[in-house]
Amino acid sequence: MVKIDRRHFLKALAGFAGTYMATAAGPAAATPLALTTGRYRFPQGVASADPRPDGMVLWTRVEAIDLSSGPVAVRVQIAKSPDFASVVLDESLTATSASDHTIRLVVQGLEPDTTYFYRFVVAGDQSRLGRTRTAPPPDVERPTRFAFASCQSFEQGFYGAWARMLADDLNAPTEQQLDFVLFLGDFIYEVRGDRPETNMLKPNWLKGADGRERAVPPFPDGSKPWPPSSWNRHGGATHAVTLADYRFLYKLYLTDPNLQAARARWPFISTWDDHEFTNDAWQSHDTYFGEGGKPAQTRKVAANQAWFEFIPAMLSGLPGTGRISNPAQDFTWVDVKDTEYLGPGVDWIDPNPDNKRALGSMTIYRTVRWGKTLELILTDNRSYKSPPPIPPKIEGQALPAIDTVLVLDQGRSANGGDPPAKIPGTEVDNPRRGSPPGSVLGPVQKQWFKDVLSASDARWKIWANSFPALPVQLDLGSIWFAGVKDSKLGLDGWNGYPSELAELMTYVRDNGISNLVACAGDHHMHLAGLLMDDLHGDVRSPVAIEFAVGGISSGSLFGSAVRASKDNSVFHAIVTHESGGTQVENMNLALIGGVNAALARSWTGSSWISDLFWNDQANPGVRYADTNANGYGLLNVNAGRVEANLVTVASPLVDHGAAGAPVLRKARFTLRAWTPGQDPELTGPVFTGTPAFPFG
Repeated sequence: MVKIDRRHFLKALAGFAGTYMATAAGPAAATPLALTTGRYRFPQGVASADPRPDGMVLWTRVEAIDLSSGPVAVRVQIAKSPDFASVVLDESLTATSASDHTIRLVVQGLEPDTTYFYRFVVAGDQSRLGRTRTAPPPDVERPTRFAFASCQSFEQGFYGAWARMLADDLNAPTEQQLDFVLFLGDFIYEVRGDRPETNMLKPNWLKGADGRERAVPPFPDGSKPWPPSSWNRHGGATHAVTLADYRFLYKLYLTDPNLQAARARWPFISTWDDHEFTNDAWQSHDTYFGEGGKPAQTRKVAANQAWFEFIPAMLSGLPGTGRISNPAQDFTWVDVKDTEYLGPGVDWIDPNPDNKRALGSMTIYRTVRWGKTLELILTDNRSYKSPPPIPPKIEGQALPAIDTVLVLDQGRSANGGDPPAKIPGTEVDNPRRGSPPGSVLGPVQKQWFKDVLSASDARWKIWANSFPALPVQLDLGSIWFAGVKDSKLGLDGWNGYPSELAELMTYVRDNGISNLVACAGDHHMHLAGLLMDDLHGDVRSPVAIEFAVGGISSGSLFGSAVRASKDNSVFHAIVTHESGGTQVENMNLALIGGVNAALARSWTGSSWISDLFWNDQANPGVRYADTNANGYGLLNVNAGRVEANLVTVASPLVDHGAAGAPVLRKARFTLRAWTPGQDPELTGPVFTGTPAFPFG
């Protein structure tokens, strides 16, 4: 029924266990399936990924009911109809314990721009039905529609957002249904027991409709319980340490019926963020405790392997962009030790050998083409990143000052190569005076990113950017009585790497690259706006657009800020106030209109007084912020126009069942294609449902 490409097949066998390649040869009549035996199951469902014009990756995990660990013969079938009357691929593979009985099948030889159905069968026991599709040919321009999402902590909420997306898609006309889902990272969270302090007081605070607690059971191995500290507020949490721990998390997360249904309905195109490895990850470094954490190369390799086993992706052999080849490479196990980095000021571009080997075990940055309409550019914002420019403690400055971050990020290149010995305005030593400038992408990936932007002839370039490039700052220096400087709200993302971001956006401007749209996650809020060529320059010009999404289930930025500010009345007033017995997301106003406007609204309740203090440069380019959002984004893309909807759904603390979480609002934005020399123009938000504060 199927003719295996032997060259690729042997190459796959020489690579990682559980990876196969097959070429469709059908159509042909389906061979009748045996009756169900009840000996095997597919507890994590099925999935497809990285569609190409002639194929995609298919995935499943099989498990014997008696939990025996021997090899399992798995049959996979692909057809154009869900009744499998005529199959185009029918092949037998083997799942083994080496890959935790997961299978990744790279399929080729299918027809372009076509919907297919697939299933896996073991001894008569059948998986759920999967639905997928191929991409249009690279020279065909047709409209496309996709969703983008991130951040789905299992402990912090239910996956009602996935159920909502599924219900809406099933009820939509065929031409309005989604082609694929872009997942931007934090598929799992590597911890258990690290819940918000307010919820830790209730042992069974999150229960589903069936009465079961939404909790992560103990790890197979796991770290020692975390001690109480100012960092994590409460003790008892633990994190994944071994391959068994990371596999355990993926298997648990993928038992969720809504997540399973989403992966079965749409092909996913995925990158990672930090929690697939460790919070605030950079390279192979543990960031939890102490000044900068500790090396964790063995954990990085384990995390990479588990991601490769459970997140289907086309890596090795993926076609490139024009003359630019795709650098992505399948996982290869490497033997590493947790060896110390060389210390502050080290040239992180040339890290120690164990770190190099750990990072080299897999490469995931790549492009995925969807016809002539768009090119998806997926970056890895974690594996090649330098340490964030965290300032030393400076009296009276609780949040990192913008001017301090700029100096620290520039390192030895600051002040034209003559970096200051002291942090500006203080007597505190500059700890990064001898360090190279900071980087998110690292030098090799950064050059590849620039090359792809220049080489792509797609109408739209979609940057899968795991954390936002839009600024998230507070203009605290404008508060006359506070005596603090304008500050960054977090340094883990692009906020902490302004020099490289300015380099990339200036490259976009200088090379006439138009129609660049970034989709981002990580920050647990909806955000939309224009990306500037140099955020901190004297003159700023917009060069691209970004839409960032809140989490599927993870706690919102607003909720975290409310808890963090409860002991500081001024900061708390910037974050929130009550109106009519309702807690208002005043933080939205602080981000788009400045802290003085937010304080005036909190203290007077008057919108017109608040408007008198409006600062539209508090976060240059930011047009929309919904800091108390859970949900996802939708992009409709055609040759001349992009329409984006940022969808906010009801609280994930409630199990809304298969009907899905109710939609609280959709914020719609439109963007017309622009040519080199033109500025992008973003229109919106236009709301369906209750507008986010202060837009109503």
